[in-house]
Amino acid sequence: MRETDWSKNFLTIKEFAKLVGMKKSALQFYDNEGIFLPSKHGVEFENRYRLYSPTQITTIKMIRVLREIGVPLKTINELKENRTPEKLIKLLTNNKGKLADEIKFLKEVLSVISVFLDNLNEGTSAMESEIIVSEKHEKAIILGDENDYSGSIAFYREFTRFCNAAHEPTINTSYPIGAYWSSMNAFLDAPSLPMRFYTPDPKGNDIKAAGLYLIGYTRGYYGNVNDLPERMTAFAKKNDLVFSGPVYGSCLFDELSVVDPDQYLFQVSASVMETRRVPSRRPQHRVKAKVSSA
Repeated sequence: MRETDWSKNFLTIKEFAKLVGMKKSALQFYDNEGIFLPSKHGVEFENRYRLYSPTQITTIKMIRVLREIGVPLKTINELKENRTPEKLIKLLTNNKGKLADEIKFLKEVLSVISVFLDNLNEGTSAMESEIIVSEKHEKAIILGDENDYSGSIAFYREFTRFCNAAHEPTINTSYPIGAYWSSMNAFLDAPSLPMRFYTPDPKGNDIKAAGLYLIGYTRGYYGNVNDLPERMTAFAKKNDLVFSGPVYGSCLFDELSVVDPDQYLFQVSASVMETRRVPSRRPQHRVKAKVSSA
């Protein structure tokens, strides 16, 4: 039989490797290990070609999938030697469950990374001497129970209690942990002692409502808000804004991104309403806060 005859029905190892997106060495390895054999070895052509049928694509693709999800070669080989539909069902079902758990974990990791990237990008574009009036979309959060600050180590006790709280959904402390006050008055009364803690977890059942927010920034270690509450209050009064809901605090730069604790960047967002209608107001505008903190 001439080479041109068999080449119509079979592929050389080079051709098959290209077809399935693998290296020749990988196919040679699987052949030597007895895991995936060519349709025939072309010994009759005196050059010992490995010859593959195009119909073998599905098999090698499944072997690659099983290897990529961690199925041992021994298990794959045992299945090949004594395969039945029932054994394949069991193997695939077990690994489907493991893979679903891994996908769930990776989605959570991606979500956490996205939140940190949003914070970092917002921090790098922040103008610390300015106050911003901005429309914000609704966001899901996990809001903890109200804090009890009785006792000398109350802040750390309550922070730890939030992290360990039995909650549904479970609190994932891989997300940045933010501060919550029910109103601007509560923030002014105790700016370094949040009424509650929260995480910006999209699986949360609580909501940071959409609407207009007054946003300011300050630098310093956790709990050090400097004169930011007074600046925000003065700005709101000057620009006919009324505080109308919760106040949220979040560290955009913390120990993950900054060496000097005095350079941590803290953002405060307070829900507000306008007492007069401003024509053609943009979704977000910056106004320098040139007001005295007195």
